[in-house]
Parts: sequence; structure tokens; C-alpha cells
Amino acid sequence: MDRAIHRTIIIKNHLLQPNSDQILTTNACLSYSPPELNEVYDFDLKEMRKLLDGHNLQERDWLFNLMVQSKLFNPRKRGEKVYVAPDYNQTMEQQREMTMKRISYLLERNVFEGWLTAKGAEAELRKLALLEVTGIFDHSLAIKIGVHFFLWGGAIQFFGTQRHHEKWLRDTENYVVLGCFAMTELGHGSNVRGIETVTTYDANTGEFIINTPCESAQKYWIGGAANHATHTIVFSQLEINGKNQGVHAFICQIRDAAGNICPNIRIADCGHKIGLNGVDNGRIWFDNVRIPRENLLNSVADVSPDGQYLSSIKDPDQRFAAFMAPLTSGRVIIAGSSVYKAKIGLAIAIRYSLSRRAFSITPNGPEVLLLDYPSHQRRLLPLLAKSYAASCAANYLKMMYVNRTPQSNKTIHVVSSAFKAILTWHNMRTLQECREACGGQGLKTENRVGHLKGEFDVQLTFEGDNNVLMQQVLLSP
Repeated sequence: MDRAIHRTIIIKNHLLQPNSDQILTTNACLSYSPPELNEVYDFDLKEMRKLLDGHNLQERDWLFNLMVQSKLFNPRKRGEKVYVAPDYNQTMEQQREMTMKRISYLLERNVFEGWLTAKGAEAELRKLALLEVTGIFDHSLAIKIGVHFFLWGGAIQFFGTQRHHEKWLRDTENYVVLGCFAMTELGHGSNVRGIETVTTYDANTGEFIINTPCESAQKYWIGGAANHATHTIVFSQLEINGKNQGVHAFICQIRDAAGNICPNIRIADCGHKIGLNGVDNGRIWFDNVRIPRENLLNSVADVSPDGQYLSSIKDPDQRFAAFMAPLTSGRVIIAGSSVYKAKIGLAIAIRYSLSRRAFSITPNGPEVLLLDYPSHQRRLLPLLAKSYAASCAANYLKMMYVNRTPQSNKTIHVVSSAFKAILTWHNMRTLQECREACGGQGLKTENRVGHLKGEFDVQLTFEGDNNVLMQQVLLSP
């Protein structure tokens, strides 16, 4: 009660100043003082960063230094620090073009070396670390790279066999082919088993025939399909001798080397979005598209030249689970990237609260820093604490993933589903609070927080709707 009375008196003094002339009196402008000039701390920042980033610090710094050396990443010096951030005032077409230019720049400097051809936990951790750095800079850049390497390339790695690895992985790593991942349809997202694209087999020619039988079967939101991808992984129902054998994955070319759309394929642009406009999401229809029998990714099941369906996994449910198990990487990546975006929002909002002042305790006294207000502390500091915990959780998930075994796959599926949902929800709540805590400055794209909300809202639904994922967690034994 005493505190409430004290605050009431302060507000009254602001509104009912005894000398009306004071209202018109000019005051000296407040000098802006960036908080880092006055920081006092007694802990080792490098050790703190080692704890939060977890791994591959030198490689992360190497990639960031490559970025600040190029105008493609808009480096800007502020005091003694160099900042990089995309120009979100560009048109959708310009953002897409810029994303590809940045990928070309990184490719020329061997950033992607070993991303698909190197093996082992160390190689995977390096790949995850470098992808996180691109995501800190720009979500579109990270998604464009992620679709190419982790979805298209990952599908070939995990669904394919040696013949696919030898033919496609090196060319994918060098961007000789540009891949995308056609799973989602207009009528089916989370319910992958219900997709309606149909593939049959022609034993006379040794070819599979892919068809889009209805409008709800069109492939939708396919990252890379609208402008750049030359090939895609098509997820489709496989019908052999009139029997549906369930969902399988096929390699299909959709453009030639000159960028022309292949015959019997129709592609349309998904258009402008609330975020990720540097990614060319597209829609794909297939009309009797013929592909070689060898383009079936056959680690789980195969079709013989004479049209016999072959699989060591006889149970359709277990076969479908085997197809879905390798897709865990997407949830692992999203969980980690969402934590980094919460950190960015909090860093901006907290730094702002250490320089912005509002109201004074006495009529002529200095105004108070925002972060000195208990109400402002309660807005941001619990989210900061939770982000530290979330960072450790995301690193724990990555270590589980890179050290996975066949026996741990189910556990990783459950944990990654839970962490993906919890951490992306945390990120969106954090960004909203940070936007409000920055007041009007939070609305400027230059200050990033408001724009990041639109960029990362999609994480709540892609790679599995959060509510559906949490139901899977609940139902898991």
C-alpha cells in the first residue's frame, strides 16, 4: 500500500506542478549513452558465450567475418562494433535475388564444404553451427540453405542408397543441382499419410508416373520451387498393381539447367508473405510426369524392374514411421534458431531499456532508466532467464541428434517435437514483449524486433504444427 501511495504522489507531482512556468521551461537534451560504455561485470564473456553457443565457436566467427567483408550483408559500423542485417525495404523479387547472391558468395568461399559428404558428429555440429550463423543474419537465407541441404539433401542421404548418394550428394553440395522438398499439399500438411499425389509404375518402360489428381493434391509452400529449384523430392502415394503401398519419396526434375520448367509440370508462385520473402515458395502440379525407376529413394522399400513391391518392413505403420524418422533434423534446427531469435530480441530490448529514460521521481529530477522500473524488469528478465535455459535445452537436443542411434530415434522424435513447440512459442512471446518494451522504436524494421515477429511466426506451424506435435508427445509411451 505504501508503494502505491508513493507512486500516486509521483504521478500527481508530474501532472500538478506548482509552478506553471516550469511546464514551458526548456531542459537540456538527454545525451544518449550506449549501455556498453558503462557496463561493469565480473564474469568472462568468452566463457559465457562458450556455454550458450555450445560448440564450433571458431567456425562461427569465421563465417561472421566473411559476412562483414561483403556489401551483400550490409555491414554497418556503430562505434567499435560492426553489425550486419538484411534490407527488408527491398521488394520480394529483390530479396529473393539477394538471397541467391549471398548463397553464391558463401559457396565460393567453401562454407558448404562437407555438408553432405563429410561424416560423423563433428561434421554435423559444424554444419549446424554455420547454419545458425546464417539464421542470426537472415531467416530467409537460413531457410533457403536448410531446404537445399537438410530437406532435399537429407532426404537423399537418409531415404536413398549408395546409387543416389554417388549421383546426387556431391552435386548438391556444390549447387550443381538446386533441390527442394515437395511434401506439403494444399489439402494436407501435418497429416502426411493423407497426401493425395499418386505415383504408379509402368513395367514396360521401367518408369514411375507421378500425377496430381485434384487441386487439393497440388504441392504447396514448397521452398525454392517458384524460381530456382531444378529438382525436388516428391512425396506421393505409391500404387503398385492397384494396391496402395503408402507414402514414398521420389527424385523428380522440375527445371532444366537453363531454368525452363520441365514438360508436364506446372509451377506457380505462392506470392508475398508476412515474412521469409527471400524464399521463393511455390506450388507444383504433376501431369503424367515420368521418372526413371532408379529415382525411387529405396532405403525402406523398392520396386523391381518387373513391378514387384519389395520391402523388409511388412507392417505399413512401421514402414511409414521409418520414412518419417529422418525428418527430425528440421525440428532440431528450428528449436535452435528460435532461441537465437529470442536472444536477439532481448538483446535489443534490454540495451534500449538501459539508454531510454521516462519520468522522474521528483519534478526537476533526472528521468529514470526504463530498466530501473520493477515493471520493466518483470517484463524482460524472466524471459531472459528462460532463454538461457532454452539455449541449454537446444544444445542438449543437438547433441542427442548428432549422436543418434537407431535405438534412440524414437526418443529424439519425442524430445525434438516437444522442444520445437515449446521453444518456438517462447520465441514468439519474447519477441512480442520486446516489441512492446521498445515502444515506437520496436516498429522500425531497422530495429529488427517487430520484423522478426513476422519472419518467425511460421515456425509455429511448419515442420509440424505445435499443437499436433504436443499431442504426439502426450501420446508417446
